[in-house]
Amino acid sequence: MAKLNVLGLLENHALFHNITAIELSELQKEVGKIDLAKGLTLFRKGDIAEHTYIVVFGLIKLSIPSPQGNDKVLELIRPGQSFGEAMMFLDEPYPFHAEALESTLLLKIPRKALLQLLDRSPAISRQMMAGLSFRLLGFIRNVERYSLQNASQRVIDYLLQTSAMQSTNEVRLELKKHLVASLLNLTPETLSRVLHQLRDENLIKVCGSTIHIGSADALKSYQQNVPALH
Repeated sequence: MAKLNVLGLLENHALFHNITAIELSELQKEVGKIDLAKGLTLFRKGDIAEHTYIVVFGLIKLSIPSPQGNDKVLELIRPGQSFGEAMMFLDEPYPFHAEALESTLLLKIPRKALLQLLDRSPAISRQMMAGLSFRLLGFIRNVERYSLQNASQRVIDYLLQTSAMQSTNEVRLELKKHLVASLLNLTPETLSRVLHQLRDENLIKVCGSTIHIGSADALKSYQQNVPALH
């Protein structure tokens, strides 16, 4: 693999757009790299929060374990996204697990280095506050979705969002179906019933972990009128 350009990755990350070349160079000296194979855990709930992470490539699952052994999936972190920033301010342990769903490369920024940078740069502080606020808004929208949308509407919403993100009607599920169900706050059985329903309506075709959306407009129209499925 070609040598990783850490300086370029930091420079192009939204969080550090307003930082000076000198500050960027100083930060680079503190940044480490972590290679995680698929299925490996980066940290567990309750571990001391010592770093903020940026995904270079791969996919990270943030989840909360349950006593029954089933994870509640909170969020998927994709290339270019960061996580763990909020813990830097709270001086609290991580409240979730972080696990690689595929081969993943991360940059890790030590808490001390990040806080020193924030002390020197109001622009960086504002940028981080904006990022945390955006993530909070995302969680609020998820709660709204779980509260107001029925199962079919949640699944359709997920398929349309994933299709837009992957820029294709051939949606590749990034999670196993039971984890997709957890992300949508559904049981695996309910997710399967919804997918069968959408297939029977000729709105999608399912082939393993790939779902073909015949027409996004038709799927949106169906979402607006679909009856609740329990």
